[in-house]
Amino acid sequence: MQGGGRARIQRQRRFLLPSLPRALAHGVAAMIEERYIAGTGLTLRRTLTPGARPAGFGPQLTLSQRVRAGSRRSERVVLTDQLTPDQYGALARLPAEVLVWRRYAVRLTGHHCGLDVFSGELKGLVLAEAAFLSPEQATAFPQPAYAVAEVTGDERFSEWALVHTSADQLAALVAEYGMLLR
Repeated sequence: MQGGGRARIQRQRRFLLPSLPRALAHGVAAMIEERYIAGTGLTLRRTLTPGARPAGFGPQLTLSQRVRAGSRRSERVVLTDQLTPDQYGALARLPAEVLVWRRYAVRLTGHHCGLDVFSGELKGLVLAEAAFLSPEQATAFPQPAYAVAEVTGDERFSEWALVHTSADQLAALVAEYGMLLR
């Protein structure tokens, strides 16, 4: 690995949205591909950021492990390290489940957030994710008015669960929150 790995506490809240807001429909988004390496709890991520290639930069390549931090539903300990393309290539050959989505950078209720639009079996799923530096900030963040529900504590909306979710299972899951997929 390139070194410089880091461990940090990640505080997040996630919200289910009915659709991609129209204002973003033609916006620019990063493309994220995550590989959940079978039997390891490790995640291999490739992020293609708009404008990176024309500027001479390749995708961001990382290896991560996320572990729930105690009883707080919004906190996880995340260990992450940057990878070289050769390291990524070697690890990408391992058996893995793959999840792909587009991430838009937005401001919700005055806070920087990621708005994730999934594809494939999860087409129609839109999640907003807000990250915080302290538990107090996470608690104080209001649910966006147009969110269907907060799904932070629902493990079925974690990436590890979503990678194993079929279109029919997703339709049943969001129906529990009173939502229909288009």
